Amino acid sequence: MRALPLSGSKNRRSFLLAGLLGTALAGVLLSPLSAHSAQARTVVDMSGTPVEIKDNPTAIADLWFAHNELLVMLGAADKIKVTAEKPSDRPWLFKIAPVLLKAETGVHPDTVNPEDLLARHIDLVIVPQRGQADALRKLGLPTLHAQYTTVPQMLQSIDMTAEALGTQQAREVAGVYRQKMDALITLLHSRVAKLPAASRPRVLHIATLNPLQIDGQNTMIDTWIKAAGGENAATVSGNHRPTTFEQIATWNPDIVIVGPTVGELDASSPFRSLPAFQKGKWVRNPQGVFPWDRYGCEELLQLEWAAKLFHPAEFADLDMRQDLRNFYQTFFHYALTDDDITRILAAQPPASTP
Repeated sequence: MRALPLSGSKNRRSFLLAGLLGTALAGVLLSPLSAHSAQARTVVDMSGTPVEIKDNPTAIADLWFAHNELLVMLGAADKIKVTAEKPSDRPWLFKIAPVLLKAETGVHPDTVNPEDLLARHIDLVIVPQRGQADALRKLGLPTLHAQYTTVPQMLQSIDMTAEALGTQQAREVAGVYRQKMDALITLLHSRVAKLPAASRPRVLHIATLNPLQIDGQNTMIDTWIKAAGGENAATVSGNHRPTTFEQIATWNPDIVIVGPTVGELDASSPFRSLPAFQKGKWVRNPQGVFPWDRYGCEELLQLEWAAKLFHPAEFADLDMRQDLRNFYQTFFHYALTDDDITRILAAQPPASTP
């Protein structure tokens, strides 16, 4: 793919548009699914455990929230028979993949009934934790541990999922996604690497206000903050770490990003006294099929959004709205309207639901 022009170009570019509908993707959309035998195959999950999977699984229980949109992206929405997600929590997911309304919803690894999965003839289970996978495998359920905390691990998990599905479509879509992620990471690095340390904003990501929790270092959030040319203002490690307003005031971040479901601040909230809030640097993170700031495949969009937020001049040539439209058309086969795009960027639900 051609390198995008550096900032200063008068033309706004769509990063995802370049080459996205070329020969490789055309093959994904037009080629038939590969033939399969009735034999099982071995897939290595994210813990390095070899798992015997039925070739071409047709009944999947996806019990990790972030992973469901990966299956949709890889063309397996109709194979999800049990899901951790619910329409009330993820309206965009069920909007773009209404076939999920036929699935059993709201089933989590800590509440799942293994006997129910066996009775449903589930031939593949996805969970976020290794211990959960080990326990379900002992009961005779082919289960993959799929969780990741970095972009390289995410790409590995997508490839693992494509191999588990065993279709040509899944493998080729995974390849296209990897190509686009690698190209974007290279682009971001080429621009932010030239920036002096003093121009990198200190960014705090607030997961929830009540209770007050932030996302620290060694997380997916920390990964996209740094890749987009920022520094994590939090000095703690891990997701959803409890903290206090006094600690946040001490960190004094340049930019505060709040999770998409975080409510509005009360008129008397002490957060209104933060310099970041006073300067209009209190920003809500977008949310589409899944919250962009967490662990779904919309990480590709999150990286671009964050880069434009942190360094608007350096990334003025990237067209966020067009890239969002292209992403949904390409990876979800869903045509967003202008209103849809505005709503997703504002972390709002669709105007109507199926």
